[in-house]
Amino acid sequence: MKQYPFPKNRWTTAAFGLFLFALLLLARDTIITSVIVGFYKSQFLMLALIALLGLAFLICNRRDLRDILKDKRMILILAFALFFVGVMVLKRDWQIMYFSILLCLIFAVFLTFFTDIKGVSKYYVVILTALSVYALIATYVLRKLGYMGVIPHPRSVTNDAGMVFFDYGLCFAVDHRYWHRNFGIFREPGVYQFFLLLGLYLNHYQVQWKKEGTRWAFTAVLTVTMISTYSIGGFAELGLFAVFLYIDKKYYRTQAGRWVGIGCIAAAVAVVILVIIEAQKPEFVYSPLYELYDMFIRLTTASDSSVDRGSALITDLRMFLDHPLLGSKIAPVLHGTNHNTSSTLILFAILGAAGGLLHLASWVALLWKRERNVLGNLLLLLIFLMSFNTQNLVADVFFWLFPCMALVERGLPLIHKKEA
Repeated sequence: MKQYPFPKNRWTTAAFGLFLFALLLLARDTIITSVIVGFYKSQFLMLALIALLGLAFLICNRRDLRDILKDKRMILILAFALFFVGVMVLKRDWQIMYFSILLCLIFAVFLTFFTDIKGVSKYYVVILTALSVYALIATYVLRKLGYMGVIPHPRSVTNDAGMVFFDYGLCFAVDHRYWHRNFGIFREPGVYQFFLLLGLYLNHYQVQWKKEGTRWAFTAVLTVTMISTYSIGGFAELGLFAVFLYIDKKYYRTQAGRWVGIGCIAAAVAVVILVIIEAQKPEFVYSPLYELYDMFIRLTTASDSSVDRGSALITDLRMFLDHPLLGSKIAPVLHGTNHNTSSTLILFAILGAAGGLLHLASWVALLWKRERNVLGNLLLLLIFLMSFNTQNLVADVFFWLFPCMALVERGLPLIHKKEA
């Protein structure tokens, strides 16, 4: 698969890094988008940035325009466009969301013209880790110092749900002295956990580091940040991913790996014991341990969140079965239940079988390895299905970016091979 790269120098490297950084800040699921800049302005800014990148690409590769236009990836872009426009027209469902999802796919395909998934993954991991370090400092140091009166609190902002946050620029810390959940730049800790899990996966399976210690330094930051979200799904996914990674990479075969495994199990048991002991105290107050206890309560008892998510699954499945070919109209799907959060079933419900299977195929392309046994592949896929089916992420560019790039990188060579 031919690429048409930008000139390789520190300026283009820095520029592309800043581009991805801005794209992450302006993603649909950040507080910056929903509260600070505004949704529509953020989307137009994102479109402008992508258009500028596209223009720069065309200028740098003006001598290869004929080859670019004849590339099979252009046929893929056209196929995506015809599919989404066709679904919209045939259903007479005039919703801009179809174009929002289509843009995500086209952007991912476009990136493969000049870079690959490994290159973009490295940028993503570095950017997300830097933001995570700042979020930990802002949430657990700066916010606490503000409550103590050591430093002044920054300005406050309020989201659509009425929650108040301190605006630290690249982190939004909830204004609640006894609430410890880390939001980072995202609208929900449940959203943050998806981005963190994606970063952990890319760090271990896509990014090539010169030193293995670098990989584990990034892993440590992303893991601590995942824990700080106090997301039930995030904890489950982190635990399962740790077990998967430990077995898949065969760390148990080394003495150091065995000691690390024993240490992790001992630490988990110790935390559980501490939470149980703390919960028995009559003067039990809000604390990080209480957040863990509260997670256990929410997991074992019915809550608004669990009821909404269960209702979302039933609603989306029903609407897909009612219209399996083209899907139902978008508005009834998204508003058919309180807080529709099942990304996978939403795609089946609004795009029919073809759109839903395209989504699943892209994630399989990213996660599935032929040399790995089937159970291992299925476990990894299940972990990610858990991560993006607790929130509606279907129109977020980073939800499609790496899976769609993987689909192109793995799929097009197969087509070329068959033609040869």
